[in-house]
Amino acid sequence: MDTESILELKNITKRFGNLIAVDNVNFELHAGEIHAILGENGAGKSTLMNLIYGLYQPTDGSIHISGIQKQFRSPRDAIANGVGMVHQHFMLVENLTVAENIALTVAKFSSRVGKTHPRGEINPSHKGNSNKPKLSKFRYKTDEAIQITESLSQQYGLTVDPTALVRSLSVGLKQRVEILKALAVDARILILDEPTAVLSPHEVTGFFNILRKLKDDNRSILFISHKMKEVLEISDRITVLRHGKKVYNGITGELSTRELAREMIGEEVTEIERNQNIITNDIVLNISNLTIRGNRDEITVKDLNLKTFRGEIVGIAGVDGNGQRELAEAIMGLRPILSGKVEILGNQPIGTRNIRQCSVGYIPEDRRTMGIITSFSIAENLLLNVPHLDNISKWTVIDQTSKFKTAKKLIDNYDIRPPNASIPAAALSGGNQQKIVLAREISPQPDLLVAVNPTRGLDISAAQYVHKNMLTQRKKNKSVLLISTELDEVLKMSDRLYVMSRGKLLEATSHRDDIAALGLLMTGETDTNA
Repeated sequence: MDTESILELKNITKRFGNLIAVDNVNFELHAGEIHAILGENGAGKSTLMNLIYGLYQPTDGSIHISGIQKQFRSPRDAIANGVGMVHQHFMLVENLTVAENIALTVAKFSSRVGKTHPRGEINPSHKGNSNKPKLSKFRYKTDEAIQITESLSQQYGLTVDPTALVRSLSVGLKQRVEILKALAVDARILILDEPTAVLSPHEVTGFFNILRKLKDDNRSILFISHKMKEVLEISDRITVLRHGKKVYNGITGELSTRELAREMIGEEVTEIERNQNIITNDIVLNISNLTIRGNRDEITVKDLNLKTFRGEIVGIAGVDGNGQRELAEAIMGLRPILSGKVEILGNQPIGTRNIRQCSVGYIPEDRRTMGIITSFSIAENLLLNVPHLDNISKWTVIDQTSKFKTAKKLIDNYDIRPPNASIPAAALSGGNQQKIVLAREISPQPDLLVAVNPTRGLDISAAQYVHKNMLTQRKKNKSVLLISTELDEVLKMSDRLYVMSRGKLLEATSHRDDIAALGLLMTGETDTNA
């Protein structure tokens, strides 16, 4: 690894009014290294990365690329200096296809160098100069954009349909598009914000091989992740942020997982003790021969059968895009059923309101687009379900006193910060936005809780909080269906385990201790003894 500093931050501070999001941080990224950034939600990680990428400008301090001070007024300036980014919250044009999104990235990239290869790559002879780069015209052709996307997909093993509209894709597939966009930029500095959140163990291994190749090519990678095992496996150095300040920087391996967690949250992390409840024969959810169509009229769930009982957590693992989202939406009445039936507590409800009245809570896979309305206040978001609205309204009119009294109680009980019911949900960190969803969905004590990727993008402390609430539901003799692309989470939490692959549900409890076998099931291989 080259010890040359390709990126240096000197005394970087970012204020938003009275809030100091990044507090006097000094940081160096070496050429040819993978540097992990750890910290709780709200620790300043995303703000720091947005400063490097030009989405924000620092209040104080300076950014240096290869020893030269730079001022990034926008992402275009960052791209012009060889910085690419994969965002945790996607920067995609929903109404365009995958190929068109990739083409836009190539267009932005080619405009900074003036002369490009057919794929939009940097001309190797281009060394950069102090003159303003001449913008080249970008002529978009559908077949060329598709060819570029397919080439990148095949090269990096990130399969996605180039002709699919982005709005029709699952969260996991959207993240693949973001990764492909960053790879299309061919940056010297690549910022990856939770890039493996929806990948299977096999795909993570392949993706890490890609990162190592980029490292061998003397590229530098900023790797943001909440997965300690991944950080310890792939990184060369680790920096920990807490409350906007840098509290640790060192070579990977100097601190254990537990020590790193302590640096992140400032205290010891307690292990969750699982309750060993005896599973009853009281059926809560009964799915029979369920078949569902996807957004593109394809069959996404095929003849699926599943039962959940009181006092258990049933886990469904799998790579995103294999029918999990469609299954959850069908259970919640958000997607029509082609054939088969879904029964809850012996009833076959029709429509979302009927399902809610059957005592069902729902934690959707994307809290920002499906779990909350970011422009609504905390109070308004907390009460967006049938039980709460029924309790605080009369003749369809909401009682404002009851509204804020109920909201305050939920804010206190679920430790939502800041504890101000009137501020918009958009102002909260990801962990606190998820607490809103938890408070709203769990507080009515539903008999069935459907949770889809409930800890996606959350730090150790916030994820532990989510898990404790799910375990409490089980202890109260409720039923929980946990659908997650995070295999460790499913293994840790579930009493019974399934894998979903290509719309089929495969029983996998007997393979709980065999990661290789589970990986084969995720890829559709049913012969785990081969």
